Amino acid sequence: MAAAFAALVSLQNDLCLIYDHPNYTFEEEQINSLWDIVWFLIDFMESYDNSHGARRETAEALEMRIACAAQVAKDVIEAHMVHQIRCGNTQSSRFLLDLHKATQGMDYMRRKASIVSSQSGLLEPSKNSLSSPSTKSTPLLSSSMVGFDDIVLPLLHLLTRGPLSRRVIPIEGMGGIGKTTLAINAFQHPYIVQHFDVCLWATISQEYSIHKILSQLLSCLKRSTSGTVDEMRERLYKSLFGQRYLIVLDDLWNLKAWDDMNVKSLFPDTNNGSRVVVTTRLADVAYDLGDYSVAMSFLDEDNSWLLFCQNAFAEQQGCPPELEETAKKIVSRCKGLPLAIVVIGGHLRKSPTALAYWENVAQSILYSTGNYEQCLNVLSLSYRYLPAHLKPCFLLLGAFPEDEQIYAEDVLKLWIAEGFIQHCDDFSLEEVAADYLWDLHLRNLIIMDWLDYKGDISVFKVHDIVRELCLQTAKKDEFLSVFETSGGITRERRVLINGEVNHETINNLNDLKLLRTLSNVFMTFIIIAPYGIWEMVQLRQIEVNMICLIDPLGLDEANRMVMRNLYTLFKVENFRLSEEACKRIPNVRRLELSYCDEVSWYYCPRNLGCLSQLQSLALKFDGNSKWREFATNLTFASSLLSLSLIGCGVDWEELTMMVGSLPHLEKLLLRKNSVIGSVWTPVEGKFCHLKSLTINACGDLVCWNADNSHFPVLEQLHLENLCKLIEFPSGIGEIATLEDIVLKFCSASSSISAMRTLVEQEELGNESLQLIVCFRGNVEAVESFKKEVEEEGLTSSTNLSLHFRTSK
Repeated sequence: MAAAFAALVSLQNDLCLIYDHPNYTFEEEQINSLWDIVWFLIDFMESYDNSHGARRETAEALEMRIACAAQVAKDVIEAHMVHQIRCGNTQSSRFLLDLHKATQGMDYMRRKASIVSSQSGLLEPSKNSLSSPSTKSTPLLSSSMVGFDDIVLPLLHLLTRGPLSRRVIPIEGMGGIGKTTLAINAFQHPYIVQHFDVCLWATISQEYSIHKILSQLLSCLKRSTSGTVDEMRERLYKSLFGQRYLIVLDDLWNLKAWDDMNVKSLFPDTNNGSRVVVTTRLADVAYDLGDYSVAMSFLDEDNSWLLFCQNAFAEQQGCPPELEETAKKIVSRCKGLPLAIVVIGGHLRKSPTALAYWENVAQSILYSTGNYEQCLNVLSLSYRYLPAHLKPCFLLLGAFPEDEQIYAEDVLKLWIAEGFIQHCDDFSLEEVAADYLWDLHLRNLIIMDWLDYKGDISVFKVHDIVRELCLQTAKKDEFLSVFETSGGITRERRVLINGEVNHETINNLNDLKLLRTLSNVFMTFIIIAPYGIWEMVQLRQIEVNMICLIDPLGLDEANRMVMRNLYTLFKVENFRLSEEACKRIPNVRRLELSYCDEVSWYYCPRNLGCLSQLQSLALKFDGNSKWREFATNLTFASSLLSLSLIGCGVDWEELTMMVGSLPHLEKLLLRKNSVIGSVWTPVEGKFCHLKSLTINACGDLVCWNADNSHFPVLEQLHLENLCKLIEFPSGIGEIATLEDIVLKFCSASSSISAMRTLVEQEELGNESLQLIVCFRGNVEAVESFKKEVEEEGLTSSTNLSLHFRTSK
C-alpha cells in the first residue's frame, strides 16, 4: 500500500510542476487525462485500504502494478524536467510520446481498479475537479485550523445546505486572523470536493484587474484565457452554466471591485445550490454582500497555546517545563491573532532553548492598543532576531506585488544579483539561495505553494501583513524603494517598479550609480533609459518589457566605465550596438534585440561579432524588406550557442552563409518571416554542430532539399505553420542522432511524407526516432487526411503521436 500510494502522490506533485511550468507547451489533453487518472487511483487506494472485504493477494498484486505504472510516468516527467534544466526551454517530442504511453499504462490500471472496486463493493472515487492545479491561484497546501472547528462546520453547512439559489457567503475578519486559511480548508474538504461539480479560486487584492480575475477563474476550468474581457466573461458564464459550482474570491477590499466584476454576468444562477465565498477585512463589505456571513474571531487562550506549541515545538513533545511560563507570556502578547502566533512560533523553533533567550524575546514584544499594530510588533521581533544573512533576503520580498504568487527562481536570481548569497564549498549559489528560502519557510515568514521535482520551493506567497513589515523596514533602513505609479527616484541603490511609471521618474535613474538590479513587473510603455545607466557598473541583469538605450559616448580606456557584471540584457528596442557599446558590455551572455520600421538602417546591430562572450541571441525585425540588406551583412560571435531570428527576411542561401559556419551553434529558431524563398538547399559542411532546429511560419518554403549530410548531429526538428511545404525530406530521417520530429499545422502532404519517413526508418531498424504530427484543417480536410493515413497504414507505429485540430 505504501509504495503505490507514495508513487501516486509523488506523481501528483510532478504533475503540479507541469501545470505550473512557466513555459507550459504540452498537449493539455494528455496532461489533464493523466491528472484525472492519478486522482482516481489515489481515491481508490484510500477506499481500498479501508475495505476489509478485499482479498489480500489481489490487493498486493494490484498495488504493485499501480506502483510500477505510476513510477514509469513519474520517470518520464522528471526526465523531461531535467532535460529542460540542462538544455533550456526546448520542446521535447520524446516526452510527449513517452507521456502518451505512460498515460495508457495508467489508464489500464484505472480500468482494473474500477473493476476491483465494483467487485469489492467500494464507493466510486470522488471527483477531482477541485484539486486540479491548473491555476496558480489555487493553494496547494492546506493550513492548520487550530481553534476554528466551531466555524468550519457551520461554513460547510452554508455551502451545502439551504436554498438552491446561488448564495454569496462572506468570511470577514482582520488581516492575519485566518480568513484565507478557513476558505482553503473548506475548499479542499472531501465533502466539498464530492458535493460541487467545479471549484474555482481567484485572488482580488487592493489593486485588482478584472482581466486577471477572469484569467484565474478560467484557468481553474482549463479554458482559454485569451480575448477581451467581454469575451472572457461570456466564456466563463457558458462554462459554468448548469454546473453546481463553488467559487472563492479571496481578499476583496471594496464593493467597487465587486460591482466591476458584474457577478450576474459571470456566475449563472440555475437553482442548483451554487455558492460564492468572499473573504474580506471589511465588515461593511461583508454586510452588503450576503445575509449569511462568517465572522472570524481571535483565538482563546487554550487554542492560542495549542497553535503556538504546534509551530514552536514541531519536533518535540510539547513545551519544556522550564520554558512554559515564559512561552505563555509570549503567546498572551500575540492577542489571539493566528498569524502572529504562527510566525513567533516559527522563529522560536529555530532559536536556542535557553530560558534567558526566551525571556528576552518576551520582553522585546512591544505592547500596542491596536490588534494590527500588535501583529506588526510581533512580526518585527521575528525580523530582528533573523540571522544576519537572511535579513536582506527577507526584506527584498516586499518588492513583489501584494497577494501575488512569487516564483522562487525570480527571487533567487535577485538575491544572487544583489550579492546576498554567500559562497559555500561544494554548493552553487542557487543551491545556497534555495536553502535561505527554505529557512524563511521554516520560520513561517513565507507561505509555500509549490515544490519542484527536487523538493525545493518553487512558488510561494507572502502574507500582506508580512509584506507590509518588509516595506516599512526597508523604507526605514533605506534598503529598497518600490514605486507604484509615480514619485521621484533619488539616491536609492535598489529600485523595483510596479505598474505605470512616468518618464520623469525613469530619468531620475541618472543618479543611481550603484544600482544592481533594474526590474519592472507591469510596464505599459517602452522605457527610455537615461544615459546614466551606462555608469551603473554593478548592474547584472536588465529584464524589462521593453527598453531603449542611448548610445554611450566614445571615451578612452582610462575614463570608460565598463559594465563587466552585466550578463543579461533583454528586450532592447532599436539599439545601435556601436563599438563603444560593445566595449561597455563585454561579458553579456544573453541578449534580446528588436528593431521597428520607424528607425533607419543606422541602428542595425552590425557589431554583434564583438560580443565574444555572447551565448544566446534573439533578433527581431518588423519584417520590412529594408532590413534584409543589413541582416545579410551581420556577423555573429563564434561563442554563440543559440540564435533566434524573426522578421529579417533573408533568403535561404543567405541564411546558410550567415550562420551555417558558426562553430558552436547548437540551437537555431527561425520564426515568422525570418527567412523568405520557396527552396532551401543546405550546403554540406555547414551547421556541423546544430542539435535543435525550429522553422515556424516561414510560409514561402515549398521545397526543402536536405539530408543527413547537411545536419549531421541534429537531435530535434520542429516544423510549424509551413502550409506550402510539399514534402518532408526523407533524408533527414537518416541522421543517426535524430531523436524527435514535430510537425505542427503543416501541409497534409508534408505531414504524411514525414509519417512515411518514420515507417521507413523503423523498417531499417531505427526504433529511437519519435514523431509527433498535429494536423489542422476544416472538417473536410481533417477527414481526408485521416482517410489517406489509414489507407497507407501509417498509424501502426508505436513511435508516432497523431493529433487533430478542426478549424472553422
